[in-house]
Amino acid sequence: MLTTITGNNGDPLNAKVEVEDNFIVVHSRGGAFNKPNLRNPDYRQALRTILERLSAGGAMLSGVWLDSRVALKWPETERQLLDSTEFSLPVDDLVTLIGQRGAAKGRPNGMQGHGNSTKRVRIGVAGTPSGELSRLIGSDARVPQSRLPVETLRRVEPWMIDKAIEAIKSGVQHNFLDSTDYDVLLPTGERLPPKAVFGVALEKVIGRPAMPSDFSGGIGTPCFSSIEDAGYPIIQKSERVAPPQSEFDDERSWAEGYPKRVKHLSRERASGLAQMKKRRFTDEHGHLFCERCGLIPSEELGPFGDACIEVHHDTVAVAKMDGKTRTRLADLKCLCANCHRIVHREQM
Repeated sequence: MLTTITGNNGDPLNAKVEVEDNFIVVHSRGGAFNKPNLRNPDYRQALRTILERLSAGGAMLSGVWLDSRVALKWPETERQLLDSTEFSLPVDDLVTLIGQRGAAKGRPNGMQGHGNSTKRVRIGVAGTPSGELSRLIGSDARVPQSRLPVETLRRVEPWMIDKAIEAIKSGVQHNFLDSTDYDVLLPTGERLPPKAVFGVALEKVIGRPAMPSDFSGGIGTPCFSSIEDAGYPIIQKSERVAPPQSEFDDERSWAEGYPKRVKHLSRERASGLAQMKKRRFTDEHGHLFCERCGLIPSEELGPFGDACIEVHHDTVAVAKMDGKTRTRLADLKCLCANCHRIVHREQM
């Protein structure tokens, strides 16, 4: 997919650039400067701008390779110009190395000379879809990105978050990079980027692939709130959580009782387990009711009556959980507040 690179002044650069999943191709410069057929004269500026913006965007660069028709016949190691360990160098140094090594690789063995330092090159960016790459390199960073209205973002429902997580785990393509500060913690102990989870869910609302510029992430944003409301805790990336003790099944066995978690996790039960139980119970029965006395609070107590339904651990008391206790949704019961207290007294 061809794209246009703009300079820092907002003007488009005269350079041919293609973007595909995980790669950016910068076509070679050709022709003599004193001839009217000069091709891609802004080659160096475009290459520098691309590397600069990828670095500023935190992209994971995997390497740069010579990509000419002749070079494509060589083994990949012989046409590599930069490897992943060199991207900590200043951008100007990277551009110089690409030119020098590209020219050297283009000479016949043993011959001296300058060679062509502006050859077609392929820049590898690990795990980055073409849409995200276009966003990173295709516009002046000073141009503000428009956000979707908060009202639109709040239309994301818990079931959409569930579906988004399933889709991401199955390998669906999306336009989001890995997270830098926070992770969504799944019952299995796996972690996913919050913006990716919300972005894939948001597609159900807006009817198109979501982009990082459509919304913000962070504590208190609709993105994080929607994920937490669906029952999935969001933790700091540096937070270490004890690994699960066994494989999880469709009933979503959760680890509980770990005393040290971020504020989203409490000692009493894995965050989100109660919300998920209520959501699955409602999906199955059409409404919440007390499994002990049969009370249907929405009928007896009005539209907010469901607030009195609580989730009870029917097999192992919370107080006896040791951090390795495994809880399935089938191990939980929905009880009204009165019956819940009675059951706890009966178990004392």
